[in-house]
Amino acid sequence: MASPEEVEAQKQKLLVNQENPNTLEFYNARSRVYHDDEEEKVCFYFDYTKEGASREIINWQRLKELKDQKKWGVIRHPMVLNYVNERLLDMSSWYTFHIIAYFSFLLLLSWHVFSRSFYKDLLITAYLAFFVFMMFVKTAMKVQISTGVSKWSAVALFFNFLTYLVTFAYVWLPTLFRYDDYHPEVKHVVLWFLPIVAIISAWVNFLYILRQSPYGIYIFMMVRILRSFGHIATIWIPTLIAFSFAFHLIMRDSGIEPWISVERDTNSTMVQKLFVVLQAITKTSTMMIGEVDANDILGTRQWIPSILVLAFEIITVILLMNLMVSLAVGDVSDLRNSAQDKLLKIKVSSVIEALQFSQVLPQTLPDSWLLHKRKTNNVLIVERDGHYFTLMRSKNAFRNATVDRRPASELNDHKYRLDFTNPRMRVRIRRELLAGRHQMVHLEDCQIVFKEAPDSGIPNWQPEADEAKPSHDSRDGWQRRYAKWLIGLDWTGYLDL
Repeated sequence: MASPEEVEAQKQKLLVNQENPNTLEFYNARSRVYHDDEEEKVCFYFDYTKEGASREIINWQRLKELKDQKKWGVIRHPMVLNYVNERLLDMSSWYTFHIIAYFSFLLLLSWHVFSRSFYKDLLITAYLAFFVFMMFVKTAMKVQISTGVSKWSAVALFFNFLTYLVTFAYVWLPTLFRYDDYHPEVKHVVLWFLPIVAIISAWVNFLYILRQSPYGIYIFMMVRILRSFGHIATIWIPTLIAFSFAFHLIMRDSGIEPWISVERDTNSTMVQKLFVVLQAITKTSTMMIGEVDANDILGTRQWIPSILVLAFEIITVILLMNLMVSLAVGDVSDLRNSAQDKLLKIKVSSVIEALQFSQVLPQTLPDSWLLHKRKTNNVLIVERDGHYFTLMRSKNAFRNATVDRRPASELNDHKYRLDFTNPRMRVRIRRELLAGRHQMVHLEDCQIVFKEAPDSGIPNWQPEADEAKPSHDSRDGWQRRYAKWLIGLDWTGYLDL
């Protein structure tokens, strides 16, 4: 008859088929962790094999299910993160090509604005044809494999298509306009406006591509500050309009630009009158950012204009601008704390798209060319300073020896005792149904949050006395180091090191 220890050991097998694959328990059962305090590193061992199949248990369908169900706590599991990171490193070459291609397109478009030529027209058209082709392939792939195109994906596709359409019109409309002389003023405005839209939209698309790069956090900061400005615009815009019209009413008879009265020219059109108002608003907005330059207003040597300038400086330059700066600083500080989570969402979506694209490619290609057929390194070693290395163990010895080892439930965890000097104090623990598994402890006049570490549910693996400790070769090639720097995950943001 088996002892209770042996029965418990049988329950702690690494591979558990009956568990839900979208839970932390499923990945905990397939993982082991070893804390090497001497060398200050953490070693993870994962089992990605799928019984009865050559594929691994994690694929794009599994990642998409976790993403759609918003199970980011499961995605942050070291086993899932290691799979995502390995796929990111595998697609670093394609991401580099994407950056270089679009950056060269942006440079070529800027060069074309200063000096046009027929060969540049052809080269830009070739770029556009390639981008449009890849865009349609990506859309067709999503429609065929996935359930459809999301709302934000549709917005991104529309913006990309608009960028390419405007750029194509900017390149070839001058040639088309040479065949007739009708409406020269309209043609001049169109040809003047198209390159501005093309350059700005191409620049926005390039920043969108750089979100996954090491400098993506700064793009998030810029977007976050723009959102904050949108919130405070309800105060900023009425203040701008009010002072613009006030200054215009005071200075409209002075004959000084841009405060010229629209009533001087009786033949002025509505567009010209609106342009005068726009100039007044633009001048006032320039004054609001600190460039007051009120010499023209103070030169009137009148009481009301001087008092108005003083009120303008106090309300806008001092109060309103400092409010905007403080909000921007607070947003940047908050974003630094949540930057890794935002980057993870973007990179998981990118991995899903790359795996989907790999699946629609001809399966007769070599396995090294197909991303979804590549094997994932099942050993992850993370040092305390954040450097990490991965390797493949052909024979998963720790999985075979798990049954003979002590069960995970018998491994002693660190225990802490919480005492109160005041005997009247009480503790109320409330479990929050969140992905991070927070434990809320409410005390009198204070609140303590205990957050479960990412590897807390993973059974510990301790090598026997006659067994060598896990080792690795830290001499990565330059391609591997470059891929880690460009698009790899920052493990310090996901593990408690």
